[in-house]
Amino acid sequence: MAVVLALTVTGCAAKTEPTPPEPSSSGDSAVPRPAIVAVPVPPPTRPGFSYAEPGPVCQRFVSSLYSVDTRRGARPGDAHRQAVRFAGGALASQSAAADLDGRWTTWAAHRAYVQAVVTLLDKAQPAGGSGIIARQAYRVTATLGGEGGWRGRTQHSVVDCALRRGGPDGPGLRVTSYEVRAAGMR
Repeated sequence: MAVVLALTVTGCAAKTEPTPPEPSSSGDSAVPRPAIVAVPVPPPTRPGFSYAEPGPVCQRFVSSLYSVDTRRGARPGDAHRQAVRFAGGALASQSAAADLDGRWTTWAAHRAYVQAVVTLLDKAQPAGGSGIIARQAYRVTATLGGEGGWRGRTQHSVVDCALRRGGPDGPGLRVTSYEVRAAGMR
């Protein structure tokens, strides 16, 4: 059970492959036993989206992260599960952690939703080394609203995405890591 849980958390599936027989002390050949091998599971994709350019991939990822809506969502991590369609497998495996957002209960009581404006901060910058293809940054202005005129604070942030191409995540570009920084408005 622990192996299945570990594989589920890391976004891997189990695949059984035979192992070579071990020599027997009695001289009989041992029967091969199956071994469990972790196989990376590609993240979900959005049908019709090309994943070819870093700007649109990061922009869709960021927009999805800030698409929290308690009127349509059942859990705090629903926005994260939408964002993983533009992310690599390692980020996709973090969806369970996104469900631990303690603000959800308060937001749900007000039937809250986020109104986010996502704008390009700068053009994609090529990145060297470590397999990262490009870095892209977007400015986000997110305002929490709710029924009956309830309002939360407006937050200003910059989200930096690191993007890679290929590997177990498929042929297109995927956000493999991101950083959210508070940003003042000028």
